[in-house]
This record gives sequence, structure tokens and C-alpha cells, in this order.
Amino acid sequence: MKFFNRNVSRMLCSVSLLAFASCGPQELDTASGPGQDGVSAEVGATPQALSTIAYRSSSTAGGSTRTSLTLAKPAGTVAGDVLLARIINRNVVAAVATPPAGWTFLRSDQSASQIKAWVFYKVATASEPTSYDFTLDLASYMAGSVSALSGVDPTNPIDAQTGQKNGTTASFNTPALTTNTANGVAVWFGSQLWTGSACPASPIVPPAGFTEPVDTCLVSSSTGVLYNVAYKELGAAGAQGAFNGSSPYPNTNTAQVVALRAVGASASCSVGDTFSTAYTTQGTVASTAIVEPSGLAASRLTPGVVYVHNEDTTAIVGISTANAATLGTFNVSNVTPADWEDVATGPCPTGQCIYMGDIGRSSANFPTPPSTFAVYRIPEPNIGAGQTSGNLTATAFPFQYPDTPKDAETIMVHPTTGDIYIVTKSYAGASKVYKFPQPLPTPGTMSTLVFVANIQLPTTTDTNYAAATSGNIHPCANRFLLRTYRRVYEFRAAPGAAFETAFAATPVALTDTVEGQGEAIEYDPTGTAYYTMSESPSPFKLKRVVRQ
Repeated sequence: MKFFNRNVSRMLCSVSLLAFASCGPQELDTASGPGQDGVSAEVGATPQALSTIAYRSSSTAGGSTRTSLTLAKPAGTVAGDVLLARIINRNVVAAVATPPAGWTFLRSDQSASQIKAWVFYKVATASEPTSYDFTLDLASYMAGSVSALSGVDPTNPIDAQTGQKNGTTASFNTPALTTNTANGVAVWFGSQLWTGSACPASPIVPPAGFTEPVDTCLVSSSTGVLYNVAYKELGAAGAQGAFNGSSPYPNTNTAQVVALRAVGASASCSVGDTFSTAYTTQGTVASTAIVEPSGLAASRLTPGVVYVHNEDTTAIVGISTANAATLGTFNVSNVTPADWEDVATGPCPTGQCIYMGDIGRSSANFPTPPSTFAVYRIPEPNIGAGQTSGNLTATAFPFQYPDTPKDAETIMVHPTTGDIYIVTKSYAGASKVYKFPQPLPTPGTMSTLVFVANIQLPTTTDTNYAAATSGNIHPCANRFLLRTYRRVYEFRAAPGAAFETAFAATPVALTDTVEGQGEAIEYDPTGTAYYTMSESPSPFKLKRVVRQ
């Protein structure tokens, strides 16, 4: 099979499920490409059962000096299939990628100047277009793929995701991945710089145990990229380890992996609408490092651990959800807090991170009142593996609001996409929701938040009744908790609806944990309970409400 297109050529290799019969230069016909100098091809495979998930096929495309890339709908795609797109560009990593309507950004990974790779997903509809146009705001070498898989949970398809840039090396390493459901499938994307005049044979070697239906490249004037797609069935939920691949060439690369949730999977998180009408006091915080607790965040690495922090000190303490006993005490370095009002945990390029919200305004130490704020991303310590003390280095993401400075005490991080949400505080209950742009900018670069929604909380003559002080997104990512000094509410998206529709839902009052200055709330990672804590009085008590 040969196609020709000016100075762009590529190699398609017969690897596992790949439909092509042999390796070799496959020239491209302009009639098959997305544009004048584009490259486009479909890579098909006989569907192979993987639990309920089956790989269908992929399409690929690429070209030089491009601001858009057209990728064909993978062959055999039907409504309900999950599509994963990976877009790569070379030498213009400042470029911003914009997906077509209906696609959701998952992550991006980049080197300092040479290569950047984005991952997006969508659930196919009954009126799916025949192709998808991804755009860049700056022209560059551009390549990518779209892969279709069936049998994925269409309501909540993404279980977990991770990835990273690897320097001048032949190793394609990823941070360790932890899944919440059994019998999912990991989809692995490798992307690497290439400087040869032709494509090499079998350029990327996927991690052990992965099937590789796509292994190809884009070359133009001895400049290009190698890229592949591979997948593997996963077993039990939990720590999956790192999925590391390789290539014969020590060039800068990115390695990214997305774990898909199978239809009917038994998730470690579960959803229910009815909670106990009573709370239990799990224990009293004994750590002397906690003097003004303002947030709770469940560990994503060690079951049975929640993190507690103060408003204006750099201490983070891991306590037991069973009895509030101290399990780890850490100092956050590289930062001076102004008013740390809430904390969350969620995915990040290194695997799992703590997100600290320096977002308060009325009681900030400096300046008073501030007009710019910051979220600090901190690699989560592995308490279960014996990391119980030491310094944790923070990375700053400063931000400003798109309108006027706001007071806020709520930060929430989406458990799969990593989207960071800020909910403002209003004693009249009129909170606003904003989020960071995606992908996140370079650390230290000022972001302008994106407005998402307005929220109106119930009010009484008690002004503290409606002031939002903490929140948390459910591990199944279809609802969230929002608490005030006095009350606890849950906002629920309709079945099958996108997470952000929950912001328009009517708040459902949950069990009051009777706290005079309630400023902390967190779901249990299983979704079967929530925890709260009050900033005063001391001693501070960890309370729990179970789902019935």
C-alpha cells in the first residue's frame, strides 16, 4: 500500500494487531490526507476481547508547518465507544491545542522546547462525524492518533491517567498508576523526537505485556516524531506500578497512559443518595502541628489516611481515618503561605499530588487584601511505604480572577482530569465557581481563571449558615460536597451527565456534624462516607458520616 504526498513520508509496521502486512516506507496520497501536506491513515484490527473492553481501531495523521490536523473517525466506531486522541507537536511547545466540540482534555506533557503531547477523550454519539479537526495556535510539526475502544463505561470512562516527559534517553517512563476499578484497560502513548531521513523499523517498544496496534512516524526534511499506541488489560484495582517502554534511540520523549473503566466494573468508589442521620467521632487530633485546621484531603496512595493543614503554617499532617492518630508530619518547602484555606488531592504529572489552596482574602497575612492568589501542587508522600516525615517541595500556580478579586475557601480537584476548581465564599450564599485553564501553564506563570457557574446556597438570619468553606469532588466524579460553617450539601449531576452539570443542581442537605466553625470536608476514597472537622474549638475532632 503506497501513497505519495510531497516531502512527507512515514513507516507503518506490522506489529501485533496492525493491519499492514509489512514494515516499510508507506508514501501518502494527497487524496487520503487532511490537507495539502498532511498525512492520514487508518490502522485497523480485529476486535480482541479484554474483559468487557475491546480495541477497535485507530487512525493517524501528521504534517509539517501545520496549525490543524484532521484525524479520521476510527473504522468500526459506534455510539458509546470511547475515543482517545493524542496530539503531538515539535519545536513549538508554547502552542495551545484546541480539540473539536465534544472532546475533553485529559493531560499534556512537554519538554522545555522540543516536544509536547496532549491527550483528549470523548464518548462517540449516534451522529459521530467522519473526522475530527484539532488545531494549534502556532504552526509546527503536528502528528497524532485517534483510537476507539468498545465496552468502556460511557458515563465515567476514565479511571486514572498519568504521564511525563523523559529527557535525552531511550527510556519511555511513566509515573506509577493506581486504578479504582478492576478489569479495565490501560492505553499507552509513546511520542519521541526523530531526526532521520526515513522512518526506522519498530521505532517504539511498548511496556511488557502491551499489544501495539500502531507504531509509526512523521518525517519531513530529516525532522519528525515517532509515535505509537499500545494497550493492556488490567486486573484487580489498585497500584499498577509504572508502565515503562523504550526505543533504540536516546531522544527526548513523552510517555502517557490512560486507564479506562469497563462497563459494569466494580469500582472502589460507589455512589448513593442516602446517608446516616447520625455522625460518629472517629478520634481527636493529637498532633501539636495542627493549630487551625482548615481542610481535609484523602490520600490517593495510602488507604485510611487524610491530610490536615493549618491556615498559615507550612505543616501538613497525615492522620488515621480510624482514630485521628498521627501517621505522618511534613513541612512544605519553597512557599510562604498567606491564607491556606483548603486542600485537595488528585492526579498530577508525578502520579498523585496534594493541592494546597492559598486562596483566602479577608484574613490573609500579606498583602491585605490580596488581589492575586496561588494553588500549590505538592507530590504526595507515600506514608504506607514508610515516608512519614520530611520536606515536601511545592510548585506554585499563581492565579487571578477574570473579573474582580474574590474571597474563597474551597478548592476541589477532579479525580481523573485533574481540573482545579475554586468556589468563592459569600455570606449571602451566592458563590461563584471558577477553574484553572487546561493544560496548566508553566509553574510560576500567572493564570486567569475561567468562570464556570454560579451557586446559590440556602440562607438564614445566621450569616455563617451560607458561607462556603470547603468542598470535595466525589471519587466517581459525578457529584461534589460543599460545606459551610454550619451545614453540609451535596450537588448531584443527573445520571450520565457531565460532572460540571452538578453545579446547576439543587443542593441536597446532608447530615449536620454540629460544628461551630466547620471548615473541612472530604469524601472517603470509596465514596461510602464523608469526614468533617471544625477549625474551633480545640481539641479538633475528626467526624464521619456513613452512606446507608
